This record gives sequence, C-alpha cells and structure tokens, in this order.
Amino acid sequence: MASSDPIKKVCLVGANGTVGSVITRKLLEVGCFHVSVLRRSSSSSASPTGVTEISVSPALELQELTEALSGQDAVVAAIPLRDVSEHLRLVEAAFNARVRRYIPADYGSCDAASPQAQHHLKLYRDKTAVRVRCEQLAQKADEDPTGAGPFTWTSIICGHFFDYGLASGLLHFNLDTETAQILDAGDIKASASTLGRVGESVVRVLQRHEATRNRAVYVQSFCPTQLEILASLERATGHKWHAQYLDSNAFLERQSQRLEAGDAEAIEEIVFVLGTVDADWTRKGGYAMDLLGLEDENLDQVIRDVVATHKAKAQD
Repeated sequence: MASSDPIKKVCLVGANGTVGSVITRKLLEVGCFHVSVLRRSSSSSASPTGVTEISVSPALELQELTEALSGQDAVVAAIPLRDVSEHLRLVEAAFNARVRRYIPADYGSCDAASPQAQHHLKLYRDKTAVRVRCEQLAQKADEDPTGAGPFTWTSIICGHFFDYGLASGLLHFNLDTETAQILDAGDIKASASTLGRVGESVVRVLQRHEATRNRAVYVQSFCPTQLEILASLERATGHKWHAQYLDSNAFLERQSQRLEAGDAEAIEEIVFVLGTVDADWTRKGGYAMDLLGLEDENLDQVIRDVVATHKAKAQD
C-alpha cells in the first residue's frame, strides 16, 4: 500500500472514555472508516455500535498488541496516561504491526513539550516520552532502506476540554453557585476545545494524513480569556456571577506542595492553571486550524448549551 493511499482501517484504544467515546462517534459519522476498538478481555464495558471488537489480555503485552493491530492503517490512543510503559508498548506494537499513523493520547490542557508543564507534572514528562518514541520510530522507518515499516505519527494538542471542564467545574466556573475563580487579571487568552472538536480533529488528521505526518498539530474551538468566558456565562444565565481573583503563581505553588505531600487531587488543579496561563495556540508554529479545514466555534452557543444541559440535569 502506498503512503498516499487513504487511511481506512482505524483502531481506537479507549473507546468508552470521556474523549474516546466522542472520537469513536466522529469516526463513525463520516462513514469512510472501518472502526475497530481494542478492548481488554477483563472490561465490562460494552463496545459502541458499529465497531469491530479486538479483545486482548488486560496486561497489553507487546507481542499480543502487535498481532491485534496487524492490518490496521491507523491507531488512535484515547486512554488516560497513567502508566507510560503501557503507552510506549502501544507505540512499539503499532510500529511492529506496520501501522501507518499513530495518534498518541496527547490532547488536553497544555502542550506537554512546555518546560513549565514538564517541571510541574510527571504526566507531561510521560506524554513527551511517548512523543519522543514516536519520533524515533518514524525516523527509523524513514531511514530503513528495506522499507521495514511505514510508521508515522501525529500529536493533537487541543487545550482544555472546554464543555466537559465547564460542566464538571474543572475550569473553576461553578454552575450551581454561579461563582468563578479567575487567575491574575483574567485577561490571558487560552485555546480550548469541545470534545466534539477533538473528535473532528482526529478525523481531519486521518483524512489529511500526508499533510499531518510526523508533527504536532494545535487546534481549538476558540481562544477566550477567563473574563470573556465569565461574561458569556452571565449572558447565558441572566445573572451576575461572583468572581474571586487568584494569583496564578501562588495558586500553582500551593497545589505543587499538595502534590508533593501525596494529594493526587492537586494534579487536576495544576492542569487547570497550566491550561489557562500557557495555552494560546494561535501563537504556535504548529497552529493547524487552516491545515485541517476547521473554524472556531461560537463561544456563546457552546456555553448556552452547557448551561441548558446542566439545568435539565438539575431538574431531573
């Protein structure tokens, strides 16, 4: 198969997760992919309708993964990066199975390659380790005169999962109490993406696989400040919200101390800060909205939808 041939067979790892379920739906909606999902034999979750199941043992051993991924054009990882060795085995297996495109579980909040992100969280050091291994294997594939493998990769960096983070309170806008915690002056722009935009981006990368080979692409739904989000929430709810202003450096230091003391919940707080103060993708060389044929979504409409869904759930 030539490298320019369309990608048709796609295997998703993590199809039932927060982002994986949306990616699966978007892949199925376009109707041009044969979608498989890699499923641990110990999992009790049902696979989505319309996909082919590939069952593997819970340990995700390299040889078994290689056999399971054989014949796939692309592999999309959407499982949380809790065990970096698991993700590294997935990359190796994709390479060994002659998969043409691997999309690692980079996605949300901030750029894992950022020195600030790597300093504060092992999560981003691990994401970077996976990306580096992708780069190494892609270079190996390019340099092999025997054509041993067609392996390429694309990392998709999308900022905070906006609709999910807003509804869950992870972005520090509380829909129940109509209160907000604003970092510094609240005037820092940060790229963020709805879960739907993440799924669309995966589809576009696979459809434009030649233009997106061996690189990171930065995408967004919009790039607002916290004050712009707050103003939109006030329009959507018809109420004035109460805002508390926090120094981002002091907040980050407190959460880092919590994490050092063994409080794992501090990780989400650190992610919140990093994805708010260091995530303006419009300034990135890899900003890929035009490349992928994507346009910004309407911030007010997305927020109205989140608020309406929240109200409906509260009334149930």
